Amino acid sequence: MKKGMKELKEKYTPEQLAACAGAREIKDGEFVIVGVGLSDLTGAIAKCVHAPNAILVTEAGFVDFKGISTMISPDDTYGGTLCACHTSLTQVFSDQQRGLIDVGYISFAQIDKYGNANTTALFGSGNYYKPDLRLQGSGGGGDISSSVNRGIYVNTMRPGQFVTRVDYMTFPGFLDGYDSRKKANLAGGGPSAVVTDRGIFRFEEESKEMYLAEVFPWQDEEDIEEIKKMVEWELKVAKDLKIIDPPRPKELEAMDLLDAGKTWTIPNMMERPGMKILLEEGLLEGKRTYKMYDRIGELYEPGWRKMVEKEFPI
Repeated sequence: MKKGMKELKEKYTPEQLAACAGAREIKDGEFVIVGVGLSDLTGAIAKCVHAPNAILVTEAGFVDFKGISTMISPDDTYGGTLCACHTSLTQVFSDQQRGLIDVGYISFAQIDKYGNANTTALFGSGNYYKPDLRLQGSGGGGDISSSVNRGIYVNTMRPGQFVTRVDYMTFPGFLDGYDSRKKANLAGGGPSAVVTDRGIFRFEEESKEMYLAEVFPWQDEEDIEEIKKMVEWELKVAKDLKIIDPPRPKELEAMDLLDAGKTWTIPNMMERPGMKILLEEGLLEGKRTYKMYDRIGELYEPGWRKMVEKEFPI
């Protein structure tokens, strides 16, 4: 890797790379259902920067919310801030099954070559009555991946995630490849991209097998070989690899405003500004005071004001 490219790479965190690249998958005017974490942040960045007419929707029924702050659950009331309307989970999933939702953002713990993903449990020992590790479960993602017109996975890439076959299929992708999804009568179009800090993976038109389609400018042959080693199957690489633009200043600014507490961009919970405030105010001693939450609110207030007062121009 050339020196200039190494310095460019070190400017960004894995979360920044995944979120900013993922945000560009949204087109202006699309209806987008988001979850929490990077998927929520990704949708909000898109709406702030290049897709102001995108309609963000949450599982809990908030429609066309403004994304002025990241949520910590699908029914987090931040999602209701300045939303056009609040319906219900039943209504949102009904609309989705009728084909009214264009894009669905979800994450994963495991994913296989056909885009089937797992967030339920890991069964490395092979004992399906006693999983090695229980995860958060579907949280609506199974419905999203089954019926949304276009699914997009967003996550940082780690060893052990890209497996030949998921331990448990929480989210259906293209099942066994080819026309198996169609034969299963799944309404949606299946996943279109897996966006990570190591590149963007897409799916072959006929076989539906995942391949590496786009990389960042600092990624060379050595880096691509490392990616292949992180994938259990024989990963295909596009002959004409596209180059992903690094995060743009406006995207990074939006991310800082939307996630001022760094809830989703600092993996270590104890290092997040919001957690530091809670610890300083005596959380470990069992103290919960209004002052704690006032201080956390002060972290987010500049971003909220900019969004509400339209001081964050496209």
